[in-house]
This record gives sequence, C-alpha cells and structure tokens, in this order.
Amino acid sequence: MFDSLRWMRVKHDSAPGSLIYAGEGRDFTPFIEVCAYSRDGLDERRLDLGEPVVLAPDRVNLVVVVGIHDVETIRRVGADLGFPALALEDVMNAGQRAKFAWADDETAFIVLKNLTEADGGLVSEQVSLFWRDNLVAVFLEREDDLLDGVLARIRKGKGRLRTEGGAYLMCAILDVLVDCNMAALTRFGELAEGLEARLEGRTTDELLGQLYTLKREVILLRNQLVPMREIFKALLGEDADLPEPVLPFLRDAAGHHEQAVDAATSLHDILKSMIDYQVSLISMRTNRAMQFLTVIATIFIPLTFIAGVYGMNFEHMPELSWRYGYYYSLAIMGGVAGGMLVYFLRKRFL
Repeated sequence: MFDSLRWMRVKHDSAPGSLIYAGEGRDFTPFIEVCAYSRDGLDERRLDLGEPVVLAPDRVNLVVVVGIHDVETIRRVGADLGFPALALEDVMNAGQRAKFAWADDETAFIVLKNLTEADGGLVSEQVSLFWRDNLVAVFLEREDDLLDGVLARIRKGKGRLRTEGGAYLMCAILDVLVDCNMAALTRFGELAEGLEARLEGRTTDELLGQLYTLKREVILLRNQLVPMREIFKALLGEDADLPEPVLPFLRDAAGHHEQAVDAATSLHDILKSMIDYQVSLISMRTNRAMQFLTVIATIFIPLTFIAGVYGMNFEHMPELSWRYGYYYSLAIMGGVAGGMLVYFLRKRFL
C-alpha cells in the first residue's frame, strides 16, 4: 500500500537518476528476450548473459527484460537502447505511480500495473514500457504469462500484429493489461458475492473482518486503476501522433479500462454499503434486545414495589394476618404484570 513511501526512504540522499531497486526481494537471474518480426519473417531469441541488445532496423523489435532488480542489467539495456537514466530510475521503482511521459523526442515511456488476485489479496506488479517507431521494450518484475498471448499471435503470423508497426504492438500490450486488470476485478466481485451470501445467514466477527479486508483490497485496486486513465488520454492526444489505423483499437482499450474503473468504484460502494448494512443490523439486534430487557425490567418495577410494601412487616398491616393475604398479593402482582404486558404488546414494544 505504501510502496511509494518505501521508495522515498530507499531513495533518500541519492542523486536524481540513480539506479536503485525498490521493491520485493528477488533472487533469480534476470534475462532478456528479443523478438524481431515483419510480415515475412520472425527472429526470436534469448540473449546470453552480457550480450548487447541489437535491434533489426527493418523489423518491429519487442525487447522483454525480466527482472528489474539487477542494476547492471537495467543500465546495460538502457545504454544499448538509448533510454535516459531518469526513466530507468522509474523502471526500478516498483512502487512508481502509473504514468506517461516522453523519455526523449521519439520515445514514449509508460508505467502500468499488472493487477491480479491471490488468496483474497491484491497483487500489483509493475510493467514499464518504452515505445518508439520500431521498438517496444517491456520491463517486468518477474517471469509470468502476461505476454504469452501477444507472442503467440506474433508466432502464428495471423492478424494485424505482423503487418502493423510498433504502435499497434504497444496497443496490444496495453489491451492485455486492461484485460488482466478486469479479470482481477471480476474475481474480487465474485468474492464479494460469496461474502454477501454468507452474511445473509448470520453476521460474525470473522465475516465482518473478511468484508473489511476485501474492501481494503478493492480500494487499492481502484487507486491503481485510476491513474492509468491519464495514460490513455495522453496516447489519444495529438502529441502522441499515433497512426490512424491504431486509434480505434486504442480507444477500445481505453473504453474497457474506463469500464474497469467504474466497476471498481461501484464494487467499493457496494462493499461499503454491505459494511454499513451489517453494522446497522447489529445495532438493530442490540436495540431489540435492550428493548426486551427494558420491558421486562419495567414490568418488574411495580412488582418489586408491591413486594417491598408487604415486606416491611409493620404490625398493623391487615393482609399480613389475613389467611388469603399471600394469594391476594400474588394476584395483584399477576394482574399488574399481565396488564402491562398487554399494554406493551398493543404498543408493539414486544
């Protein structure tokens, strides 16, 4: 939740552009994969350790760097591809807010979040992306299946990926991220429905705790999604100068993302209403119990008074020496209690 604050602590007293990793500890060896393709050919390979990144000038180049925790790898890739140090600094900051900026006059720099659900909690992993005419470079925190679908379409050679340029590849990756985030949101919605069904039976402290935790995760999810609006707004602006054939696909991805933001906001409101409703139910049940106890206490007040009167043991109290005095006092108490009970029932106090 406070990854950005942790980054500020790690970055303390460091010069701007310093390459310092701030994120979850990773112990694997980073690697780089390069996929260069055109309409007629495809060259895909994993680079050897220390091998420079060389781009094919007549093809679209997809460079995937897995592992942002190694300073030397990030510095070397940045030098090979001409990325500025300030952008690489953000690449290594796993708590960086989603953003869009121009790394230089020709290269766009985008920071996004890949959001997934695991054991009822939100898992947020940073995806940094550089894009220029014939290059898309993606930096991932760890190896996963995020780009498997895009790579499969490139290998099959079907569809637009092999015929369009780097702008369409960048748009395809954004669309994959939007779909992944929507899947995470759908999963949280299913968890909310399950909790709601369980809460209909009986409210417990455990269920209320789970409801609060789920609401907290949805808030984090929404806070990660909202800044990504600015990315799509910037890409659809005139300054981005994207090819006209790509714009409809980018608008479609932007629309799906906006739908995800609206759904996250709605889910948060629903969870908040569920918590308020459960708290209200608990208050109502408490009030009913207190009302019942108050009625019982009110009925026993005059009975206690009558018992107190006849318990004073004065010498000249006729009922004390009367043969039927005991039954007489019980009858009075029963009549008073019955009358009050009927009165409370008519007033719907019970």
